[in-house]
Amino acid sequence: MSRDAAATRRKILDAAVEEFSARGFAGARIERISEVAAANKRMIYVYFGNKEGLFSAVLHHVIGTMIAEVPVSEDDLPGYAGRMFDHLLTHPEALRLSLWRQLERPAIGPDAADVYTSKVQAMAGQHGSAHPSGLPATDLLVLVQGMAASWLISPADLLAADGADPTSADRLAAHRAALVEAVRRVITPDSHPTAK
Repeated sequence: MSRDAAATRRKILDAAVEEFSARGFAGARIERISEVAAANKRMIYVYFGNKEGLFSAVLHHVIGTMIAEVPVSEDDLPGYAGRMFDHLLTHPEALRLSLWRQLERPAIGPDAADVYTSKVQAMAGQHGSAHPSGLPATDLLVLVQGMAASWLISPADLLAADGADPTSADRLAAHRAALVEAVRRVITPDSHPTAK
C-alpha cells in the first residue's frame, strides 16, 4: 500500500472511530466519515468493504489497542484496574465502542477469548476455577473491569454528589485510589465474609 493510500486509510479509520463512538453502528453515516476524513466515499468501500467492515476495523483497532496497552495482570489486579481506568479516561472512545459493540454487533471485532481464557486460568492457578480470594476467576475479572469503567458510566449527578468537581485532576486521582483499594480488598480473602 502506498504512503498516500495508507494515510487515506488512516484518516478514514480515525474519522470512523469518532463517528462510531459517538453514534454507534446504526447511527453512524458513511457520508460524515468521508467528509471528516476528506476522502472519497468510494475509498471507504475499497479499503473496508462496507459499513460493517469499517465498524469491525474500528473495533479491532481501538479494542485491540486497549488489550495491548492494558494487558490483564493476574498478579496485580488492583494495578490493572487503575491502569484500565487511566486508559478509559484518556481514550473514552474505547469504552463507548465496547458498549456499542455489545448493544449492536457483539459478534464482530477482535476475538479476545484466548487472552481471557489464559488470564482466567492463570488467576485460578491450582485452585480449579477460583481465584485465591475464593471468588470464581471469571466473575472476578468481570467485576474488576466493571469497577474500572464505573466512574465513566455513572450519572454526572452521582459523581458530583459530594460537591467536588468530578472532572478535576484531584477528584479523578482520589477515585483511582479508591478503585485500586476496592479491588485490593475484593481479592484479599480475609477482607470480606464468605458469601452464602
